[in-house]
Amino acid sequence: MSTYATVVTLGDFGPWISKIVVDLPCEVRASEVAADAFNVYCARFEPTGEPLMRKERGADHAVHTAGYVPVLAAYPCDEKGGRASAGSHVALEVPEVRLTKRVEGGVMGSRYVENRIRVTQLAPVCGDGDPVCGLVFDGLREEYTPQLAGWKNAQQKTPVDGISLEYGYFEPSFEPRPVPFGEPVPVPQKAALLVYLHGAGEGRGETTGEGPARAYTGNRVTALSQNPIQGYFGGAAWVLVPQSPTFWMDNGKEQMGRSNESIYAPVLKALIDEFVAEHADHVDPDRIIVGGLSNGGFMTLRLVRDYPGFFAAAAPCCAPWYNATEEDVELLAKTPVWFTHSKGDELVAVDETVLPLYAALKAAGADVHCTYFDHVEDLTGVYREPDGRPLRTFNHGVWIHQFNDFCRTDMDGTNVVVGGEPVGLWEWCARV
Repeated sequence: MSTYATVVTLGDFGPWISKIVVDLPCEVRASEVAADAFNVYCARFEPTGEPLMRKERGADHAVHTAGYVPVLAAYPCDEKGGRASAGSHVALEVPEVRLTKRVEGGVMGSRYVENRIRVTQLAPVCGDGDPVCGLVFDGLREEYTPQLAGWKNAQQKTPVDGISLEYGYFEPSFEPRPVPFGEPVPVPQKAALLVYLHGAGEGRGETTGEGPARAYTGNRVTALSQNPIQGYFGGAAWVLVPQSPTFWMDNGKEQMGRSNESIYAPVLKALIDEFVAEHADHVDPDRIIVGGLSNGGFMTLRLVRDYPGFFAAAAPCCAPWYNATEEDVELLAKTPVWFTHSKGDELVAVDETVLPLYAALKAAGADVHCTYFDHVEDLTGVYREPDGRPLRTFNHGVWIHQFNDFCRTDMDGTNVVVGGEPVGLWEWCARV
């Protein structure tokens, strides 16, 4: 059996296989490899091993998600897909399409799936010896996700009310940061901690044996461990991503109610305290920032309300907090808050949540901002509609802009300013 590896990219719309690395029995040069020499077939399966059946928009029945994936480019590489002038591995770049997606589901529930790939060699590949012909690569050797460098998984050691949370975390490097010119820049040895709370779709739910990775890869929370966001914090910031066993809005009676209560608030606070104590040498307890999207946006506000003054700043995104009371406003006003939301949010009605809460906090003199988008469309230039316009997506998915560091204006459209300088949300979090 000939083997292959996959390289996964963590994108705005979830993780996807961007390269397939085939392992050749000979060494080849770039001039001896062509994209049309390989055929890629992919079939997706549920974690149970059953075929993944999906009903696409406009179809009258569900079908197994399987088919051929085009090869965009081919070139020699190392075993992890890094381009080389020659080598015994060949990288096949493939597009971000349904068949290459690693996660299936929606905002209310998602799961990792298995992508079973078969690469067939259609044309001879020449090396210094006899041409290699007709190989079939159908054994997965390894899966690489470069953006997960520095990420680890763990479990809360001390349960609270019988609940112990699984979590992922990013540990930054505290070595001096290299720069293009001059001596490396020292990194502060006490770094900020960014706590980020996932949405409803990334909770543990019924998924077994998967671990908490979906909580920080399903919606590219890993952007917090990359530049430029790390750069705002002096080149080093911890990232802590707990995973909910159900939903953060679970109040013990209903899992998705409007009570603004949660059984997880004391559990999360205990986890944060435990994490800070375990990494006391390198965590700055005065620079703990909490953020979250949708269900996690609610949980962000719940933590800020329950523990006023504990967090240096909060960044709730499309947060469902209903019928804020005077006491809610008084307690939330003790922490700087930057909301992100979009007009026409299909799941969290802005006129029932963020707009009245923002206005009340503003009237209370709080340090509060809100970036309010007219709609959600791609601002990176990567995703486009068939006619070339930026891709429009559902308006609830405004976290895409948050992770791309596009939140830079307040409700009235003016720039948020710190120290006389316009800043974006993450730089504001680092400087408040």
